[in-house]
Amino acid sequence: MFNMLQCSEFYRTGDPESMIKRRIKDMNCTALASGLICQKEYDFLTPEYTRFPIIYGLPKVHKDVKDPPLRPIVSMIGSAIEPLSKYVDTFLKPLVSQLPSYVRDTVHFILKLEGLQYNPKQEILVTMDLEALYTNIPQQQALDCVASYLDDLGGDPLHVFVLNCLEIILFNNYFDFNGTIYKQIKGVSMGAAYAPSVANLYVGAFEEKHIYNEIAPFFENVHLWCRYMDDVFFIWRGKEQELLEFFLWLNL
Repeated sequence: MFNMLQCSEFYRTGDPESMIKRRIKDMNCTALASGLICQKEYDFLTPEYTRFPIIYGLPKVHKDVKDPPLRPIVSMIGSAIEPLSKYVDTFLKPLVSQLPSYVRDTVHFILKLEGLQYNPKQEILVTMDLEALYTNIPQQQALDCVASYLDDLGGDPLHVFVLNCLEIILFNNYFDFNGTIYKQIKGVSMGAAYAPSVANLYVGAFEEKHIYNEIAPFFENVHLWCRYMDDVFFIWRGKEQELLEFFLWLNL
């Protein structure tokens, strides 16, 4: 874990806890005064007593039993930004469920496959995963992506407050490891309530441009594109060499 945190592309050290709490309180006071949130919501979003988030590594034993790589998990329980994270997620979850690729669970996936006609001579069943999805999401692009989805719902002033909350969460992702405070400067944190929804919406925007766009070069080849977080299933209508070209194009 220590070696992972030394990567300057993703992490750096610092301790701005008092600044973050002050900014959260100021933002929430303004929202309360303007009627965007009620007193009960203000009290929830502005906890008086907090602790610093901590990071730990969850071994990926399915990849290597003897020396498994670690999945970094940030526990925000009791932190100043945990309430913001939960609050934001109540607005994002409904958006995620409307994504055309959305898969809720195994039963939902099976239902999507019902009535499917598969021709093994002309089609290829494909599964793939998105490598290190959470840590590779650019934070500003994630914020812009969520803003775009909320804009599509109309100009609700409350959505501006939601985006302000999300901005604080994304750009102030600090945590403690062995007494040293780090800041994640790229990606979103696994373990945070908002993270799955933001990741889903970010990938959903990518899919809208590269998978469901009729002018995308491989639009006619991809059929029944289904995704559960970073796991993807689809049917490829075409040759294997064309499928490999599709993978290369997606990674550009």
